[in-house]
Amino acid sequence: MNTFEDPLTRGASNSSKSLGKAQGFYVLNSFTEFTLFHLFTANITEGDFKGTIDIFGQVREVDPVRYLTVIGGTGAFLGARGLASCTLVDIDHTPPAKWTLSFDLDLYY
Repeated sequence: MNTFEDPLTRGASNSSKSLGKAQGFYVLNSFTEFTLFHLFTANITEGDFKGTIDIFGQVREVDPVRYLTVIGGTGAFLGARGLASCTLVDIDHTPPAKWTLSFDLDLYY
């Protein structure tokens, strides 16, 4: 199990405008392939819409697009449900490894 607290930005670059941080954990959950179970909160503290979005699901490294479930939110995202589509933008394998991911959210209230 690993925990993380990573920056959320408007674009795929770490130099893009900050929106807040993603905080959560992931667990390796397969003996036969590289899959991770993720549970995290996107804590959005900047911009016109502030609040949290709670996301969870399984991520398989081999999938070009990974689909996670939006299970709730607070503030401007109160009661949000939907789909978070995740794509890998970049990975730096230099320890500690750093993944840059891009998320598209389809939210329903």
